Amino acid sequence: MTGDMPKDKYDTTMKELFADSEEDLIRFFGQIKTQVIRQLNIEFPLVEKKRSDLILECRTEKGPAAVHMEFQSTNDNDIPYRMLRYATDLKQKYNLPVYQILIYFGDREMNMADGLTFHFNAQNYLDYRFRTVDLGGITAEEIKKTGNYTLYALLPLTDREKRKQKGESFLKECAEEIARTPVSFEEKQKALLRAEIFAGLLYEEQVIEMIFREVENMLDLEQSAGYRRIFNKGLEKGMEKGIEKGIEKGIEKGIEKGIEKGMEKGMEKGMEKGMEKGRRETLRENVLRLLYRKFKKLPAPYAEKIKTLDEYALGMILDNIFEINSLSELEEYL
Repeated sequence: MTGDMPKDKYDTTMKELFADSEEDLIRFFGQIKTQVIRQLNIEFPLVEKKRSDLILECRTEKGPAAVHMEFQSTNDNDIPYRMLRYATDLKQKYNLPVYQILIYFGDREMNMADGLTFHFNAQNYLDYRFRTVDLGGITAEEIKKTGNYTLYALLPLTDREKRKQKGESFLKECAEEIARTPVSFEEKQKALLRAEIFAGLLYEEQVIEMIFREVENMLDLEQSAGYRRIFNKGLEKGMEKGIEKGIEKGIEKGIEKGIEKGMEKGMEKGMEKGMEKGRRETLRENVLRLLYRKFKKLPAPYAEKIKTLDEYALGMILDNIFEINSLSELEEYL
């Protein structure tokens, strides 16, 4: 049930895809906290075929070290000899303690030795060891418990026994688990791509295509729906705020305009009323003065009546003052 990619290509793929996550890999597989300082480069003239490896100068909780991670997708009986040559060449070139981790992610159980030993006498012996990790022997739950979503891309390579029992449904669970991670859309896509590549080591191409396209389509729909929700929410909020602001501004402007208009109208009306009153008072004073002069004495009831007359009536008296020769004639205007 494997894909078409040659198995040894997956060793290189593992290194390339996790080139930006070395500290995460060391922390999980090496069980040691590190800070990567730089990548180290060495040539292995004695190695017939140069394999993919990740070699880093690190600060670790135990001190400085050259950390060497070797990715292996097949069982290889020569691996202890190769690892030893790597260790001695690293020590010779960089003079650092060497911490080596062999990470195996093949379909079958790992059966490679984790070191070399011999003892000839007290002066001639070897006791060499390196750390080995069988990814298929790790459960998916162990990966999830780390809370490190970068490692979720490795889920299809975990749980060898469960994987064999559940078949395609296991791969689907892994892809859906990645899709549910609380990371950005871009990070999910990146993890799904890595997982899809690794799945090629264990599943047929058509199975991988079907499962990952389905999950990616679901992810695209969620993303589109998410954008729509954000857009609609923003539009709704914008309209709500716009209406609210519009009403607020309208009321504010209305009050302002109302006050302005009111004051304007009030002043206008006031001036108009004032001028009217002023004209009436002036007319009244002029009428009374002229009547007093004409009749020498104006009875009080006449004077009181004149004070209540409007501008028109007062104007009529003033216009006809020379034709009014008696109080009886004056009464016609009162």
